[in-house]
Amino acid sequence: MRRHQGFTLVELIVVISVITVLIGLLMPAVQQAREAARRSTCRNNLKQIGLALCDYENVNRVLPPSCTGDMAYGVWYPDPALFRLQSWTSMLLPFLEQKSLWNEIDFSLSALDPRNLDAATHILPVFRCPTFSGPDYSQSPLYTRLSDHYALRNYVALGATTIGKLWHKPNGVFYASSSTRITDIKDGISMTIFVAETRETNFAVWIDGTTASLAGHPYNEDAPPDYAFPQTALNYSPFFISTLGAGSLVECQYGPSSMHPGGIHHLFGDGSVHFLSPEIRPTVYDALITTNGGEVVEKNDFE
Repeated sequence: MRRHQGFTLVELIVVISVITVLIGLLMPAVQQAREAARRSTCRNNLKQIGLALCDYENVNRVLPPSCTGDMAYGVWYPDPALFRLQSWTSMLLPFLEQKSLWNEIDFSLSALDPRNLDAATHILPVFRCPTFSGPDYSQSPLYTRLSDHYALRNYVALGATTIGKLWHKPNGVFYASSSTRITDIKDGISMTIFVAETRETNFAVWIDGTTASLAGHPYNEDAPPDYAFPQTALNYSPFFISTLGAGSLVECQYGPSSMHPGGIHHLFGDGSVHFLSPEIRPTVYDALITTNGGEVVEKNDFE
């Protein structure tokens, strides 16, 4: 009679152990490959945004402002629907193959007018980093009092080195009611940041121009006139906490930031995308934000 050979219990345990070890060795490589793919998609999103900004400037002879209204009357104001507050992301929609969505927005009204809410609920892949694992909609009470479905973005324009300058003397490209032309950027578009990633979950609503542009340093309420901490805002939290308007608490946890290990993607004016480390020197980061600072920066200072 033929005897059927099988695994002994010890052999089975050894096989299972070997498979477990192999899986443990492979998983980090799989995760790294997936993150590399996500980084590539995020980078491509920024390149598309860069091309759209270039096309917008070619048509309008000026880059879009971060906000069509005064950010002082933003979402923290008792009735933000009284002010236009349209964002640069909304103005780019026709150049990002989103003309139908652009047509849904009434630009004569506030971005936060109820008649613009249907458009605001759209989650746009070109404005979302695939590594971002946060919510789809803002969870700030200042937005949820209007609607639970204000969709977020993961890219923010840079308008100044500090919050104080963003409010009073912007030295970057995009800020409220700005009208920056490419020829205004004397430091050179290849050395000037236009857009950065952000992992903010409260104040990153794509349709709203209120916080569509941020600064390179976190907010320090006790340090006027720049109101800035000395370190950069890259992955720093909290980026901005204060009471504004009619006693409204603004808690913006992140400015320029990302969930990618090791750094944050930044779109420069020439369309190039650079992955900047949070350890970048503050003076170098400031120089990359200003449009006419006259600083001398080499690419090896930030690459």
